[in-house]
Amino acid sequence: MTSSNRTLQIFSSTESSQLKKEILRWGMKHPFVCVLDNCEHEIDRYGKYEWLAGFSSKRNFNYRNWSQIQALKGSWLMGILPYELKDQIQKHTHTSQPSFIQFPSLPLFQPELVLAIPRGSHQVMVLEGAESPLKHELEGWLKEAKAKEAPQKKIWNFQPNFSRRRYIETIEQLREHIRQGDSYEINLAQAFHAEGKLDRPDYWYHRLIELSPVPFAAFVKYEEQYLLCASPERFLQLDGQTLRTQPIKGTAPRSSNKEEDEAHFQYLSGSKKEQAENVMIVDLSRNDLYRSSIPHTVEVPHLFEIQAFPQVYQMVSTVEGQKQEGLDWTDIMSNTFPPGSMTGAPKLRTMQLIDQYEPESRGVYAGSVGYIEPGGNFDWNVIIRSLVYDDARERLSYHVGGAITYDSDPVKEYEETLLKATALRRIFG
Repeated sequence: MTSSNRTLQIFSSTESSQLKKEILRWGMKHPFVCVLDNCEHEIDRYGKYEWLAGFSSKRNFNYRNWSQIQALKGSWLMGILPYELKDQIQKHTHTSQPSFIQFPSLPLFQPELVLAIPRGSHQVMVLEGAESPLKHELEGWLKEAKAKEAPQKKIWNFQPNFSRRRYIETIEQLREHIRQGDSYEINLAQAFHAEGKLDRPDYWYHRLIELSPVPFAAFVKYEEQYLLCASPERFLQLDGQTLRTQPIKGTAPRSSNKEEDEAHFQYLSGSKKEQAENVMIVDLSRNDLYRSSIPHTVEVPHLFEIQAFPQVYQMVSTVEGQKQEGLDWTDIMSNTFPPGSMTGAPKLRTMQLIDQYEPESRGVYAGSVGYIEPGGNFDWNVIIRSLVYDDARERLSYHVGGAITYDSDPVKEYEETLLKATALRRIFG
């Protein structure tokens, strides 16, 4: 039995942030978990859920090919679309370098239990699995759950896969490609790796989003691999017949000094360079969305909107179109994946340059995490500002990157990548 309006009454007596922590602690016992959280952020005006969580105890999920996913219809689906899925979808790209942390090809699952706090609500609803054993197990857990001590802090020795010198030299090489006309904007990313045991990934996820509350946070457990994501960016949403993407390009730091903070805001608001970078990706996003939209319906209702987050200001634009009849989510994803803000433009050639110049595959970074409802609506983020952990190999990693144009200052671009990782560096103290 499923229900779209069934409430777990036991939940109403618990403060919501603590409740979400307790539910995730319970979920850590199971092999497949996906939690999506808007962190009670008011910035996102389009999200359907304040919080959405799916859980499964089954172990028969082993999706490898995009065609397997295309065959799934009429059910919940949650999890991750890794960046290298592009090699199956685009057909003209190939990443040969290994990844420091290797997720399965398609870490997606069909949840047995789906819980949600709908937008504007303060109650947890059961959207799938109202009579499932998992739901009854969770109810028993919540009646007895007790606070658990925080894990001990640990100093992590993160090592970059680019030296500062090599990153700057690579930017110069990419600027030459831009000068020659191969591309006009290229997203270059670097990774930081460490080895060791990460006790209680769920704790560190909540620590991350407390430091950096964002509208598209996500936690995924896929057996022994984990994603702890504090993303401010929506990749792709289908709401009824409306397709929507919200690329971010343009970053400025925040400051505790009011005057300095206002100066950073004014800089980003008026920067012609940042606007030029943003509009390049807006044009790419319009083209991607056009392939799935009714002709003449693609529009840009919000251009160069400045959104404030604890560590940074971001320049965000919104592109919308009305979905063509007969397309399902895999058709739309095939027309748009991976997120254009994480590649550059033109998309295909720029992805080939990324494969050539980045020293390892991105893994889940620059991919997407989200959900598809049984009725076909979906919402997917862009995987940035994220920690990735492999419990079997005891490896921890994160990526940061930035958009390179011909006018880019290589040193400033390198420094901007470090700014974007501020919250990731801070969560361990």
